[in-house]
Amino acid sequence: MRRKNLDFIVANDITASGSGFGTETNTVKLLSVDGSAEEFSGTKEDVAERVWSSILDEDWLL
Repeated sequence: MRRKNLDFIVANDITASGSGFGTETNTVKLLSVDGSAEEFSGTKEDVAERVWSSILDEDWLL
């Protein structure tokens, strides 16, 4: 991630039941440059809100 100058990657789990294209729900992993990872599942709107919330909670953004 550092080599590509990335702070985060959001990876969609297209193998999870009920996730991916053509569904109302999704499962993703949020990977951070510090090595932490969080997994979120829910409606696509809920997942997006949780991802943004996690990113905005990062100390380096302040």
